[in-house]
Order: sequence, then C-alpha cells, then structure tokens
Amino acid sequence: MKGWTLGSGSSGNALVIEADGHRVLIDCGFGPRALATRLKALHIEPQSIEAVIVTHEHVDHAHGVARAQHKWRWPVVATAGTLDAIGGIPERWRRPIKPGECIELDGFTVEGFAIPHDAAAPAAFRLTARRSGERVGIAHDLGRVPDALRKAFVNLELLFVESNHDEVMLRNGPYHAHLQERIRGGFGHINNAQAGAWLKDCVGSATRDVVLLHLSEANNTPETAERAMRESLRRTRFTGTVRAAPRRVPTAMAGFDARTGVRVQLALGI
Repeated sequence: MKGWTLGSGSSGNALVIEADGHRVLIDCGFGPRALATRLKALHIEPQSIEAVIVTHEHVDHAHGVARAQHKWRWPVVATAGTLDAIGGIPERWRRPIKPGECIELDGFTVEGFAIPHDAAAPAAFRLTARRSGERVGIAHDLGRVPDALRKAFVNLELLFVESNHDEVMLRNGPYHAHLQERIRGGFGHINNAQAGAWLKDCVGSATRDVVLLHLSEANNTPETAERAMRESLRRTRFTGTVRAAPRRVPTAMAGFDARTGVRVQLALGI
C-alpha cells in the first residue's frame, strides 16, 4: 500500500492511496486542471483512479469534486450529508456511506467514522486492501478524536492524520480570539499534542508510516509538528517514518523507502 499527497492545508487537499494495482483519491480540493497537473507530476493518470472519497464539503477539500467526477466519471463516496452539501453529483455516481458502515470498491473495503467538525456530516475513513489486507486510516479536520476512531486506527499500516497547529503558536499568533476559539474548539482542528497523544495509543508493530496533514501555515511548521509527533511516539513500538505533508507540492509520502519521497517541485513549476 502506498500514499501520495497532492497538497495539504487551507489552499487545497487531496491524496491518492494505491494498493494491489487499485487507486482512490481522498478529497479533491483542486479544480480538474490543477489536479491533473499534480497527478502528472507524480506519474499518475487520472483515468487510473477508480473513485474519490470525500471527507467533507469545505472548499479546500471538495472544490473540484463535481467537475472532476464529470470529467473522469469517478464514483463519489461520502456521507449523504456531504454529498448533498457538495451538490452536482448525478445520482448514479453517488456512493453514500453511513458512519460505521462498510462499502466495497474494486480494490478496497471502505469504512466511515463520524467526526466532530463544523461541516454537514464529516467523516474519517479506514481503507482495507481487499487482496493484501493492508490498511490505511485517513482523518482530516476534526475538533477531537471520537472513541470509535481511536479503536478503528489501532495498528494500521499507514496513518494520515491531522496535526493542524501548535497550541503556543496559535495563542501568540496573528489570529483574532474568535478564530482561535473556533480552531481549538471541539468542532475545529486538533493540535500537535492532541494528534501525538492519540497516535501514541494507535501505532503498533504493523504501523510503517505516519503522515501529518493540514498543518496551519500561520500556527505550525513541519519541523514543529514532526518533532512533537516523534516525541509522543518515542516510547512506543513504532519504528517507521513520521513526515508532515507539504502544503503545496505533490509528494510520495507513505509506503515508500524514505529516500524515494522526493518532492516534484520542478514538474509543477512552483
């Protein structure tokens, strides 16, 4: 099982998961042209993607979903609330999923979990490769970690999880008090310490890679988030890699030798 991020943060989110020759896209915060450019930089053809799974309808996660679906005829997997909030998805291409329910795609079993965030019906997902049995957990944009999600992410091979902000940087940063409260509230975003405390109880002997998502540009840095996570995992059985997903540059992030996770800046011209 492998994973690439196409971008991560408030300017746009998308990642690709591959297992046993099957690929799915998680979120689509870029229009079709930008998405195709980012996929090309990773040598991934849009036509090789078999479905798009959407965590919630906020623009940085769902901006390009309807147009990309129309262009490439991808089924769209999301909660009914998220599908309704996105709009523009023909009924035949909608694959609604309920929290706690599993649905089958060609290469994956997909299970959704309700999460607290200020969206219509947001969800985190666990994907299991139907042939190899490898598993990945993806949790974007959550204000706290529900018990069901804690149990669902134990000892997965790959973990993609939000680590949005450093609490001290947020407190002393440029955001006004109302926005700070929205971020740290129970329906906003978890911070580095919360992400680390959660994954300390999740990682196990099977866990190979932890990827940190949706870092705040103003209130976090990759070095700060990675350091906090490594410190949290220091006394666990985890021996894999911890890396923060780049904000704007497509990158091979998980399931690769660490030396192959090369950013493709030149391919995008950015």
